[in-house]
Amino acid sequence: MPRPRKGSAGLPALSPGQAQYILERLVDDRRVSAGEVNRYVGDMHREINQLEQRLQSLRSAAGSTAQPARRGPGRPPGSGAQRATATAAGAVTGGGKRRRRRSAALTPEQRASRQLQGRYLGLIRQIPATRRAQYAKTEKEKGREAAIKDMQMALNKK
Repeated sequence: MPRPRKGSAGLPALSPGQAQYILERLVDDRRVSAGEVNRYVGDMHREINQLEQRLQSLRSAAGSTAQPARRGPGRPPGSGAQRATATAAGAVTGGGKRRRRRSAALTPEQRASRQLQGRYLGLIRQIPATRRAQYAKTEKEKGREAAIKDMQMALNKK
């Protein structure tokens, strides 16, 4: 039975690039699925919404008026961070509860296309940036499958 962990104690501080590389390796090694990654991202949005609701509740309880949301230069009033976050996280119903969006089932063609795109992207990231243009050209002229075969040969993968 694995030991329970407390937060991120003991984990090294990683740069964004290192974290992305590790995540890609975990997905490639099938230790983590893309669905799990998406679930964690969704959890992050839910947690943000819960924290914003809690802050609003505390402001109301304290009797203070909510501070205006900060907005960037050139943005019209009312386009603050709180509103943008709530909109990006999904539809919010009247009681502050989120409604889950239903996604349409993928057709077999869409699934195959996404898998092919995933293979292409996984390989192109392993190619030095100076040589990526030639594979992009191959993809455009001969198709993604041909570009994948060329990259596999270049990387000695079969």
